[in-house]
Amino acid sequence: MWRRVRQKCFCAVNSEISRKRKAFTLAETLIVIAIIGIIASIVTPMLFGTTSDAELKAAWKKQYSDLTQATMMIVADNGGSLAGAYTGNLTGSEDLKNAYISKLNIIKDCSGTSSYGGTGTGASAEGCWHSEASIWYKLNGTTLGSCTHPGLILNNGSLMRLAVENSNCSMVAGDFTKCGYIEIDVNGFKKPNTYGKDIFTTELTSNSLIPTGARRYFDPTTTCIEGSTATDNTGYGCSAKFLYE
Repeated sequence: MWRRVRQKCFCAVNSEISRKRKAFTLAETLIVIAIIGIIASIVTPMLFGTTSDAELKAAWKKQYSDLTQATMMIVADNGGSLAGAYTGNLTGSEDLKNAYISKLNIIKDCSGTSSYGGTGTGASAEGCWHSEASIWYKLNGTTLGSCTHPGLILNNGSLMRLAVENSNCSMVAGDFTKCGYIEIDVNGFKKPNTYGKDIFTTELTSNSLIPTGARRYFDPTTTCIEGSTATDNTGYGCSAKFLYE
């Protein structure tokens, strides 16, 4: 009899201990969930920002590779040099754009104004580049206006604008000479629409494509500084910095 009572008591005590243990485990679980929620609220925005930056840089590297291949084909089409291939400073820009149309997959062609050798209203007005209604920026926060260059929208959604600055390809830039430039917004009209973030630029020479910021042209140490509002911090030099880092 005593043994049965003792067993019953023991079972009751054990049950109570078990019940308390379960209650304690539930409390622990709630505390852990609360902590995870707090950590997630802090880390998630940072994580997505980092991923976005990484994706934009990766898109730029891919786009630069594609542009370089297209440029090499255009150079070959012109006997190994673009010097004199597109006559007129600026006015040769439309012909240069047409050369890239034949080498890239595009979904929209925007003609430049007459000053760029075109018969259109420019990349901004025709919907191939940002305008004052869709503001774009330098890395230091300076806003920019509409673009009358010729432009393209590529099949991956990237925006492209270009210009011939010197038809003889003799314009001094750092330790090289160039013909003009090509700029790309790798994620189209989506924000941030900023040089050094999603807009990148290249320099077109007589026989190659050089990322801006290389070869002593727009030094990245002064033109690619996150958070700086300095006048020189245009974001142009990020184009080379992100390719080589």
